[in-house]
Amino acid sequence: MSAATDAATRVSPTPYLDRLASLRPAERWPLARSWISSEPRAFFAELRAHAPIYETSDVTLIARRADVIEVLSIPKVFTVDLYKPKMGDFMLAMDETVVNYRDKSVMRAILAWEDLPKVRSTVAEVADEALDKAGCEIEAVQQLARLVPMRIVQRIFGIAGPDQDLLDWSYANQLDQFNNLPYDGRPDAEAVHQAAEEARVKLRALFAQLIPARIAEIKAGTAPDDSLTRILSLNLPAAAHFGMDRVVINIGGLLIGAIETTAEAVINALAELFARPEALAGARAAAVADDPAFEGYVWEALRFSPIVAFMFREAASTIAIAQGTDREKVIGKGTVVLPLSLSAMFDADFVPEPEAFKPDRPFHTYLHFGYGHHECLGRYVGGTMIPEIVKRVLRRPASRPLAPVDMGGTPFPQSYRIGLD
Repeated sequence: MSAATDAATRVSPTPYLDRLASLRPAERWPLARSWISSEPRAFFAELRAHAPIYETSDVTLIARRADVIEVLSIPKVFTVDLYKPKMGDFMLAMDETVVNYRDKSVMRAILAWEDLPKVRSTVAEVADEALDKAGCEIEAVQQLARLVPMRIVQRIFGIAGPDQDLLDWSYANQLDQFNNLPYDGRPDAEAVHQAAEEARVKLRALFAQLIPARIAEIKAGTAPDDSLTRILSLNLPAAAHFGMDRVVINIGGLLIGAIETTAEAVINALAELFARPEALAGARAAAVADDPAFEGYVWEALRFSPIVAFMFREAASTIAIAQGTDREKVIGKGTVVLPLSLSAMFDADFVPEPEAFKPDRPFHTYLHFGYGHHECLGRYVGGTMIPEIVKRVLRRPASRPLAPVDMGGTPFPQSYRIGLD
């Protein structure tokens, strides 16, 4: 055996798991969490191969796609109870309840598919205007990726608030609700939560002004056709228990869910495409031709760089998952479970040639909008906005990154400079 061969045989096939095993149990999750942020695909590949259901003292990681789907398919067992301290009685914090069923039905009724062409044209108009105004260079996070969905919030959803307030309120709530959970261990956890509470108070104050004015417009026949007008025009009976409190919380949810998620998806997709010359060339050609195949480039880019690597659930009861397989494991009541959606999108049992960039993959390959009972309510609006913003950038033949994405020490992109000429 040569020295090189001998050295190769001594290299562990499980460097991540070996490193975790060398630590005290309480130290394992913080290190695993850092890998999820810095090198998730390599870490997840090792989990899928050697520890697909990996327990730490804080959370249990679920790496195989079949098991991720199983967890997300039984919401009465793997619940969203972790949302409740952040969201109160918003439908997203409830599993298979009357409130969830009713509120989701109402919101789906007012977010009509027939609006999607208007959403697309508004996105194109606002994005092109921003790009034209920027001249030779644009800071794409603030001047484009956050700006466009904010205009959708104002013009399509009807939340006619001040620009900076809407941006701040959306950011504060996204940070608290999705990046300030007990397992995150943030030293500023209380301050983050308090900022979100203050934002919600201010948002309710805005609705206290908007709603009476809009009701007056509805009565006068002068109201614009947007989500706020539609929900206030429903005239549901008292027995439906959908009063003004439900109007405020659900319309407010549109703001909180629209801006940061869209912005991060746009930035991630652009950065991933700019880093892949061959894919970028195909995406540019499709963008210029208005080829519907363009969207496949965006969704595939986001498979490699999604806005989140995992979802989170809490076990309401003890249950065995992956039953009948060699990875079957009992999950105890109260366990925080992280279905690793990024990992699931690279599982070779479900995704052929997962390391290859293939823009023609079927859409069910992706978990960008979640899965099951808590699939994103605004998936069709987001599914229109995100690729259209990316398209407007790539239609400019000289568009290119001038610097890496700057996260600014936050979970969200803060700056991304793109040259345009």
